[in-house]
Amino acid sequence: MVYTQLAREETTDTCAAPDEHVVLLPHDGVRLKVSTAAGEVVLDEPGLVIVPPGTSSLLADQDCAVLRVFTCRAEEVAARAANAESYAVVDPAVAPLPPIPPERAQHALQVYRLADIPTNSKRLGRIFRTDSLMINWFPRSEGPRDPDKLSPHVHDDFEQGSVTLAGDFVHHFRYPWTPRLSEWRDDETVPCTSPSVAVIPPGVIHTTRAVGAGSHDLIDVFAPPRADFLAAGWVLNADEYTQTSTVDDADGTGSADTTASGCPS
Repeated sequence: MVYTQLAREETTDTCAAPDEHVVLLPHDGVRLKVSTAAGEVVLDEPGLVIVPPGTSSLLADQDCAVLRVFTCRAEEVAARAANAESYAVVDPAVAPLPPIPPERAQHALQVYRLADIPTNSKRLGRIFRTDSLMINWFPRSEGPRDPDKLSPHVHDDFEQGSVTLAGDFVHHFRYPWTPRLSEWRDDETVPCTSPSVAVIPPGVIHTTRAVGAGSHDLIDVFAPPRADFLAAGWVLNADEYTQTSTVDDADGTGSADTTASGCPS
């Protein structure tokens, strides 16, 4: 995950990725141009662009923040990550990414504007996918989350990246007991401001809550895409992807907040 503060008329370095990645613009009043070898698009309101494999760059006409999400196949980007050393050894508990379909490089840029997505109380957030990624961009909320309506849950075979773009949040973590007392860990309550990223490993019980007044903006990231979200019919661009490239929830019931309340998980 790459969070960039772009200055007016500043172009990002050209980035090469072997598979799709996602560009997210959280701001109004900005014209963000996404350029690739195959063409370019302009996003002028909050939304996201799915960028096909190959090289790309960004140009904004105003100062703005941009979030880009890559898979670990983008080795040049991954090597520059602040926590790259944490992934020197692959975690065997994390499900592998699916193969890249050979036809994906021929696809055009896909643009999704948040204003075009109607509110639906029966759908969890606003979920999009690529071949190997899944993005859940929750509607912006005002004020704190109700502490009596949290959703602690666990994922057994994938990580979750929670990106806060606006507001203050608290992440709660509980670690399962093992037969070895020496491995037991106390619960953690981690406050964070925005922007920030929390990476939640497999097997950790967790929930997140917005705290304090004002607006709160949160995005969850998964890789590979989640089968439970697809099965629930919550993925807005599922029809663009016909092959199965998902990770199943361990118990098959879905580990999200299935009340579809629009609250972060």
